[in-house]
Amino acid sequence: MQVNLVVGDYFRSGIDVLDFTDLANALITWLWSKTLILALLRNAQLETTGTALAIIRAVLMRWTAHYQAYKCLLELKATLQMLVSAEAAQPESKKMIITGDKKAKDHATEMLNVIMNSTFWHAIAR
Repeated sequence: MQVNLVVGDYFRSGIDVLDFTDLANALITWLWSKTLILALLRNAQLETTGTALAIIRAVLMRWTAHYQAYKCLLELKATLQMLVSAEAAQPESKKMIITGDKKAKDHATEMLNVIMNSTFWHAIAR
């Protein structure tokens, strides 16, 4: 008997390694939706390394796309954390990432907490 599994089956399976994939996908989606953050990320990368990586979104049916998306996110970890630290050091009136109405600020704060969560990065690296 042959069983055909798709990527979605693994994401719904409850395997420990996959506990943080929803957070990674939410972070990637959030970053994609914020052009200012993408610009800040690009500028920070160019200043520190001379090259800029892009945020990649995974296609549900392709394992390689998920691997590449998470790998890219891991490669951007230091730069993302540097941006979060810079944002935290700014007074409320000069914040560039935590902006908008209460809902937008709360979501941005949640995503910045994910970026600073070492357990998240460890899980994604696995």
